[in-house]
Formats: sequence, C-alpha cells, structure tokens
Amino acid sequence: MIFKLVGIAIIGVIVVALLKTAKPEFAVFATIATGIVMVITMLGALEDVILAFDGIVKKSGIDDGLFTAVLKIIGIGYLTEYSASVATDAGCASIAQKLQFGGKIVIFLMSISIVTALLDVVTALVKL
Repeated sequence: MIFKLVGIAIIGVIVVALLKTAKPEFAVFATIATGIVMVITMLGALEDVILAFDGIVKKSGIDDGLFTAVLKIIGIGYLTEYSASVATDAGCASIAQKLQFGGKIVIFLMSISIVTALLDVVTALVKL
C-alpha cells in the first residue's frame, strides 16, 4: 500500500513541477488530481478499518450514533487538512488558515454529542 502511495506521490510531484514551468495555472489541478487518486487507492484499506471499528462498537455496546459522530469528525479533520494544503499550494495561505479554523469549529460543534454521552456515562457511574 505505501509503495503505491509513494509512487503516486512521486509521479504527482513530477507532473506538478513540469506544469509549474509550462502552465502554472494547471498545477493546482494536478495537485488535486494526485490527492484524489491517492484517496481512491486507500479506500479499500479505509473500508477494512471502518468495519473493524464497527465490530468493536457492536461488541462493546457503545451507541452507533457515537461511532458515526467520531467517524464524521475524523473525516472532517482529514478533509479540512487536505483542502487547506491545496489552498496553501495554490498560494492562498490566508484562506487555508481560515479553512482550518472553520474545520476546528465544526469539529467542536460535532463533539457536543460525544461530550454529552460521556457525561451520561460518568453520571451513571457516580450513581452506582
């Protein structure tokens, strides 16, 4: 898996470097395309991990909604980081920083359900 990713990354870097000298306006598109190919390459492995976590959640008795919330938070984090990297590569560092800040706010808002569930567990333990 890692060798595929490294190969795709090296090819992407070469294409981006060539485009920056010939057609700089297309270099950003090559960066995005390289990232998409890398994500598609990793989807199979991600599916295995998600299924493994799903099995753990079912064995533990944790609410499926919490598991879904955690997966969404992880996805938002990765998507925000990737998008901010693309913005930085395109020369828009200020937009990248604002995007990262916005992603952190969305993650904070989505974590409320997890904090609430944790509070319920602590309250139940204290009553024992």
